[in-house]
Amino acid sequence: MKRSHFFPVYAYAILLLGLMSIPPSSLIRLQRKSGLFAIIFSDYTFHFLGFGLLAWLLCAGFDKSRSGKIPYVLVGMIAVGYGFFTEFCQIFIPYRTFGLDDLSADAVGVLAALLAFYFLKKR
Repeated sequence: MKRSHFFPVYAYAILLLGLMSIPPSSLIRLQRKSGLFAIIFSDYTFHFLGFGLLAWLLCAGFDKSRSGKIPYVLVGMIAVGYGFFTEFCQIFIPYRTFGLDDLSADAVGVLAALLAFYFLKKR
């Protein structure tokens, strides 16, 4: 397995950890602009899309490195595990908290990405 296939995963994981450390007050200001912004810039939307993209990048890395054999369960465990790690790190940030609701949004995003990658790969 070449590490270069997973470079986008590493870079994105660092970015994701940084984004999960941003004060929520900046997000709330965006949500107050309009009702549509409240949905688009929802914390749950960010978790869903953010960890879904992480799972997608992991699938793409495994797809390139293993000649199309993707361990979907392993990818799901890594992505949700990283979601747990980011939530755990938020315990130590004064303006952030650990949230099972955020972790649930992470897991649903990961599952959606895995299903999408599986069915698109199958076609």
